[in-house]
Amino acid sequence: MPSWSSEPNGTMTAAVLTNPGPSPPAQCFSYSTTYPRPTLPSPEWILCRVHAAGLNRAELRGRAALPPGRPEFNIFQAEYHEDPPKILGEEFVGEVEEAGSSTDFKRGEKVTGFIYGGGKAYDGSYAEFTLCHRRRLYRLPPETSLSWDVVGAIPMSMWTAYGGIMLAGRLRDRGAGTSVLIHGGTSSVGIWAILLAKETGATVLATTRNPAKVDHLKRAGVDHVIFEDALEAELSRLYPRGVDIILELVGPNQILRSLNLTARYGTVVIEGVLNLQWQADGFSPVMIPPTRNLSFYTMTNSGIGSEDDEVDSQTVEAILADVIRKVESGTYPSEIFLDRTFKLAEIGEAHAYMEDNKAKGKVVVTVLP
Repeated sequence: MPSWSSEPNGTMTAAVLTNPGPSPPAQCFSYSTTYPRPTLPSPEWILCRVHAAGLNRAELRGRAALPPGRPEFNIFQAEYHEDPPKILGEEFVGEVEEAGSSTDFKRGEKVTGFIYGGGKAYDGSYAEFTLCHRRRLYRLPPETSLSWDVVGAIPMSMWTAYGGIMLAGRLRDRGAGTSVLIHGGTSSVGIWAILLAKETGATVLATTRNPAKVDHLKRAGVDHVIFEDALEAELSRLYPRGVDIILELVGPNQILRSLNLTARYGTVVIEGVLNLQWQADGFSPVMIPPTRNLSFYTMTNSGIGSEDDEVDSQTVEAILADVIRKVESGTYPSEIFLDRTFKLAEIGEAHAYMEDNKAKGKVVVTVLP
């Protein structure tokens, strides 16, 4: 049970997970206009009005009643439990409704929140209102002209990609011409990794299983699109000495495969579980090829360490503002990273769309206009 609680006060609209499991997604949710509206659990929390929520694979697993990985709880790992909450949703964009006295937020500010664990420790963002801890709430540029669904397709996927290739992969330290392979290129994180890597001057490779997605990857800036079943053969031809950075979004069971495709002193960054497999069966650290590096990126753990030094509000808000300006200017075209928008009442349809691997980028649900 959580170490804190939130007493309800009034009601709100929400997509409620009433039947978790592998049933057709539309049968897993109920649309409610009378779900209990939360209140602040402590002075360190903020209640936010949700305008849009980006969808994530973790939410598909939660809806299917599959257990999450402990790192997904992030700063709430002490609250870990396997069952999903009634309201899923890992992220949102919207406005501050009420700010705790230990925060410096003010009512009406445009914000984005990373509700780690997909709301697994508490209810998430598939609702009119949601809670967010001050450590994971960030201001958006108040003057942005972007619509809420476009803004909703940016924060978490972009930051996950940024953390993977820039922080864990150290792309900027390697210089222009660095080779970057995105394994799982048409995922929302994959698309943002392509956009960010290309802007640094990197040579970008990306994988897909679907020929219909090749043109989209090329429009995003990919230099070499590789079909999944030809990965080893194509990399042997293009980069016989291996690539510098591999962003592994397919799953941890791909660790050894990726490490064996990496150049000397190159890095494999594990971030995704598109194949829903959390484990790398049979893997041992002694199997890492000499001089190759294996890393994992998430914002922070709940124990000791200084990981929050890279995700302080000033740093994250500056990067978000820069990316949003580049979206407004067309440097990052929204049609490349935003695939499709659904209404909250269509959340089951949105899950089915993602589960069928139809998306090329981010899927977003709008909660309020």
